[in-house]
Amino acid sequence: MQALARTARGLWPPTAAVAGMAYYGQVQPSRGIMVQVRDGNLERALQVMERKMRSSGIERLIKRRTEHHVKNSEKRVLAHKALMARVRSQELGKKLREILIKKIRGQ
Repeated sequence: MQALARTARGLWPPTAAVAGMAYYGQVQPSRGIMVQVRDGNLERALQVMERKMRSSGIERLIKRRTEHHVKNSEKRVLAHKALMARVRSQELGKKLREILIKKIRGQ
């Protein structure tokens, strides 16, 4: 992967953004997951990529966007998590409101 990036780097002239960088030839960071394939071990790189996807939550986003059957137990868990997030948000809002009212009243 890095070898490809190195060879591709020389194909285009540097843009203004890249030319102004401290080191010539730096690759701009991209969004997403990057995995290095070491010693041609593609299986290991795929395992690392899967682990990174799971930990970053991308897997859940992909599942959410695609049409698939959601088990009732999973629906209950997701509904409970959403409920708890709403409750925490409302509690935080109430606390902040109380603090602002106290500041306004000068207590």
